[in-house]
Amino acid sequence: MATKKILLAIVILGILGVGVFAYPKKVTKPQQINQESIRQRDISEIEKFANNQDLTVEFASASQSSYDPAVPVNVYYSGSDQYELDARTGKVIQFGSRDLPIGSENEKTVDNSSRYKTEELEAMARRFIAEKAPDVNVDLLTPNHGIKSTNYFFRWENRSKKTTEGYLFIQVGFTQGGTLLNYINAF
Repeated sequence: MATKKILLAIVILGILGVGVFAYPKKVTKPQQINQESIRQRDISEIEKFANNQDLTVEFASASQSSYDPAVPVNVYYSGSDQYELDARTGKVIQFGSRDLPIGSENEKTVDNSSRYKTEELEAMARRFIAEKAPDVNVDLLTPNHGIKSTNYFFRWENRSKKTTEGYLFIQVGFTQGGTLLNYINAF
């Protein structure tokens, strides 16, 4: 009888042992895999946008777009920069400086020298849009540019499509010295 109990115990332990090795250690949920692939896609898009494959990018939050509350976005930080991407497509909707304390090691340095004239900055903005948003033709849109001190904002609006948040628009901001301040593609 003792031999039968020992044999039974050995069989049970053998079955448990095989089960432990056969069962995966880490079970990954499909949603978790999807979030990881979305983060990888977004980081790849940010690196492409910045023309820098060596960026350190961290996920900050998920939210809705400031320009269309129906659009879910993922927000990322890289140094002093913040990127807002359409969570569905990975398209960069907004780029700019993130809020950091003055004197932070990641604080962005900008060139405010009088290096460029307004016309040159607008040409730079047009080239930037042609590269980053080739599907947007600013020549078919209404310009609505602005200047704040030594910062120039080149904005083009589609006045035929108004949303609850305003007109659809694309904007690029530069300092007079040519530092990219922001990019918004609300199309």
